[in-house]
Amino acid sequence: MNKTLYCIRHGTALHNVLFWDYGSEVYQKYRDTPLVAKGVEEAKNLGKTWKEIDNIELILVSPLLRTLQTASHIFENKNIPILALDCIMEYPQGYSDICNHRKTIIELKPCYPNIDFSYINKKDIWRSDRDETISELNNRINELKKFIKSRKEKHIAIVSHSSYLGHFLFNKIGDENNELEHCMPYIHKL
Repeated sequence: MNKTLYCIRHGTALHNVLFWDYGSEVYQKYRDTPLVAKGVEEAKNLGKTWKEIDNIELILVSPLLRTLQTASHIFENKNIPILALDCIMEYPQGYSDICNHRKTIIELKPCYPNIDFSYINKKDIWRSDRDETISELNNRINELKKFIKSRKEKHIAIVSHSSYLGHFLFNKIGDENNELEHCMPYIHKL
């Protein structure tokens, strides 16, 4: 069964803005960064202008604050199931990028009652002693592919992050000057 995936990078977040003034040290100073006003506007705008939005049958979202906010704004007033998955969180999951360390599900659930957090791993995948390896990232991507193939839906939106989606789509990571656009659906067939 062919699946059409709409891979969407979250809206502009706090660490994205601060990076250009302070460099990569901002990734280590701010945990689970939120969207800034520009990011909220990007997400709302996509929700209003995206022609294929009514084709979406399922939304998969990273449980980081910026992606949860993005998905909530894009799909506001849409009755589409939204599932949070740890396997689509940003790369790396590790001590050098604390902005990628999610809040607890206990903290997130009350703020996002329309999102199903039941697929979240019992054990946090965050690594406090080291950064995640590319091999571990590939394992997460394979986990996502297996999950998608197990689903009946054919048109699925994935709200995730630049490095994760860059590797998933193009096998490319870490070029801040050529990142995926915020709130732009990249189509991928699986």
